[in-house]
Amino acid sequence: MKIMVYILCFALSFSALAQNDNIFNQANDAYADTNYKEAKRLYQNILKDGQASSELYFNLGNTYYKLEDLANSIYYYEKALKLNPEDKSIQNNLAFAERMRLDQFERLPDSEVNKTFEDFIQTFSIDTWSIIGIVFLFVAALSFGVFLLFKRTFVKRLAFGICLGFMLLSAGAFAMAQTQLQQVKSSVYAIIFQEEKNLYEEPNTKSNALFQLHEGTKVKILDQFRSFYKIELPDGTLGWMTTDNIKKI
Repeated sequence: MKIMVYILCFALSFSALAQNDNIFNQANDAYADTNYKEAKRLYQNILKDGQASSELYFNLGNTYYKLEDLANSIYYYEKALKLNPEDKSIQNNLAFAERMRLDQFERLPDSEVNKTFEDFIQTFSIDTWSIIGIVFLFVAALSFGVFLLFKRTFVKRLAFGICLGFMLLSAGAFAMAQTQLQQVKSSVYAIIFQEEKNLYEEPNTKSNALFQLHEGTKVKILDQFRSFYKIELPDGTLGWMTTDNIKKI
């Protein structure tokens, strides 16, 4: 009986995927025909069905850009980039859309040491770092097996040294994966969907308003107190803003 249920679930899932592929193609055709409102409706229907991919988000970003909805355009480009950070098309379109928004900030320069370390961590994804750690650990286990099986002193010393070295490399790879994971968890970003939104000194609308931010601006969320987010801007400016009309990426 359970087997029949699994088969039925698989069949329904396969049917849903095929249907969404058909809708995706229809949306692409609508976009190609400059029917952007219809393309948006079809793409959003796929999202409502629980299906998401970098391609879908990217196409939605393009569609909203054509509809002159800058906030949604940047939002979906960012979501596409989150799933596929190496895609040059996504990077280029996002950069172009960001140049259209009102708020422009100079990023705080990183120290050379921090930049080098960050670049090294980002060399591989979390999954890739984990796989590298597992491979190194496997090599260490094989070397330890050689150490136990062979009697010659030279071989035992060599095997033990290799085992120790690959254990350290494995620990390093897992540490890179963990560091990158912590960065992802601590880096919560959001896009402003309001034409003008005040940034306050304190989590209180009666406190001093530092300045206004505009739709499409990307902010980093550091904390939340009641109906306020504590946010950080790319130039290091800190402040508080209400949680309405701001959507986490």
